[in-house]
Amino acid sequence: QIIEALVEPIVITTILVINALVGGYQALDASKGISALKQMQAQKAVVRINDVGNDVSDGSLSNNAAAVEEVEVDASSLIPGDVVLLSVGQKVPADIRLVSVSTSTFTVDEASLTGESDSVSKKPYRGDPAKGDGFEGSAGGAMGVHANGMLYGGTVITAGKGVGVVVRTGMDTEMGKIQRGVTEAAS
Repeated sequence: QIIEALVEPIVITTILVINALVGGYQALDASKGISALKQMQAQKAVVRINDVGNDVSDGSLSNNAAAVEEVEVDASSLIPGDVVLLSVGQKVPADIRLVSVSTSTFTVDEASLTGESDSVSKKPYRGDPAKGDGFEGSAGGAMGVHANGMLYGGTVITAGKGVGVVVRTGMDTEMGKIQRGVTEAAS
């Protein structure tokens, strides 16, 4: 009698303990994944500050060296519209539209984002920024038809030197969307 009365509470308690252990393991695993994604992000970026107020939205950059200053800043302080200098070995600090390349080739290792093992060749963006070509909401989406002119935060430049304009930062980047998905899946 006593043993039969204790079987049900013991089974329920065992199931609850196992459930709590599995939930704790999943939360720990997700937090490790989020930490790994954060480590993939660039810490610093070199930005071009232009005192004249040149407009780079059309993809052209002024060569007025007297009015341009290059400054290293925390990548977390970047905002859309910032002009960023890019070079080999650098982690891309945000989602950036490549506007000019000063070398014969410009390639990026996007394995952390796409899983591709080969570096991807990039060309300066030639869309119409006024129409939003190549960005979310247009044909192809963020990584669609105009991805060749886009650099994604957390990827690494493997060859070349260039200049780009920040278009998305933080959780709005492609890497941020993955991080948000991992966070949501963990909760």
